[in-house]
This record gives sequence, structure tokens and C-alpha cells, in this order.
Amino acid sequence: MKKSPKKLLISALLIISVISVLNVSVTTRKGVNYKIHTIEIPLYLKILGFYERHYNYKYLTKTIIKNTKSDKEKALKLLEWTYKNMKDIPAGLPIVDDHVWHTIVRGYGVPEQFSDIFTTLCNYADLDAFMYRLYTKEKSSKITVSFVKTNKQWTLFDPYNGAYFKNQKGGLSTVEDIIKSDWSVKTLGHLRTNVQYGEYFENITSINYKDAHKWSRANIQSPLNRLVYSIRKIIY
Repeated sequence: MKKSPKKLLISALLIISVISVLNVSVTTRKGVNYKIHTIEIPLYLKILGFYERHYNYKYLTKTIIKNTKSDKEKALKLLEWTYKNMKDIPAGLPIVDDHVWHTIVRGYGVPEQFSDIFTTLCNYADLDAFMYRLYTKEKSSKITVSFVKTNKQWTLFDPYNGAYFKNQKGGLSTVEDIIKSDWSVKTLGHLRTNVQYGEYFENITSINYKDAHKWSRANIQSPLNRLVYSIRKIIY
């Protein structure tokens, strides 16, 4: 059955409109040696790039946590992968900050990018997670760590150093355990930095864990969460 000229015209206009919208220029940002550059790209390219990263995160996470069951096992598997596969920035190469997936592909980064990767992969493994900067009491020094909810409790990891924390019972130290000084450092290898973790734990009680996770970069990589986040930015 042939379409009427009116319907054909409407279809053609709709296609033209969609193509026009998808070719609208939008911006993305890229940091190189701590200088932010704004780059213009067509909307369709930004959408394609977003979904490409999304499915790569899903596939990589599924591969890493294959055959694991508990939250603890998943978190430690992802910690191990991050620690072993990501390296310090080789001499002469720039510090690049754009998308988490691009950092994974490059295979190197600064310490906080290790946490960025780890928390992103944790969220794709259905583990609430976010990265956070902890300071010493005098705020003279800082470290970037990752908080991950395992078995409904927040636990702490340092992906850059391949470190996690155990309580006296042999489980992962929760935030409550850390507050009570019930923790000891365990590592997957050697510490890349000589960090004294106890110096950074004093402000651990002041963190709003719910909000810190909800709108963290690691939690808005999936399409649905990114949509909610984008709508919220427009409204507020």
C-alpha cells in the first residue's frame, strides 16, 4: 500500500529534522597537563561515543568478575585488575583527563584516575562506589581513595596502591570499623607511595556517603543515570 504524498512529506521532514538535530554542535572537555580544552563535536558523535564506552565498561566488568559471587570478591577482583593493569605515567607523556574509558585504553594515569577507573567498574558490577579525597588534619597532604558498598556497608580501598583494609574478624573494614581503629592494611603488591593511612581517617565521619555516590562521575556513566543527572542539571 502506497503512502499518501502528505505522509511522505511528513516522513521526509521528520528525517531531515532528526539529521539536523544530530548534527548540532555540542562540546566535550579534555584536560591535558591540567589545562582544560573545550572541543566541539556533532551531537551524533557524542552519543555514539557515550554508548561505545558504556558497552565497553559492561563487557570489561563482566569479564573481570566472572564466576565471583559476593560483593567482597567482586570488589577485590576489580581492585586487582586496576592495580595490575594501570601504570604510572611514563616519562615524557602528558597527563590526560577526559573519559574514564580512554584512561583504561591508555593504560596509565595519575593516582586519582586509578580510583576513577575502579569506582566506575564497581558501579557496573552493581556495587555502589565513589572516589574521595581524604586530607590530613592540617590539610597539608591528601590521598584519593575509593569507597565501595559491600554487603550494605561502606568499605575503603586505595586502587593506586592496591590496598584494602581488614578488621580483626578477617572481613573488610567498614567505615565504622575504621572509626574504631579496627583496621589493618593489606596490599596486592607493593605500595607505590609511603602512605600512613591513619593520618587521613580523621574526617571520614563527615562524608555524606549517599550524596557523594549518587552524583559521582562513576555513577553517571550508564545511560539511565546520565539521563537523570542531565535532567537534574537543567532543573536545578
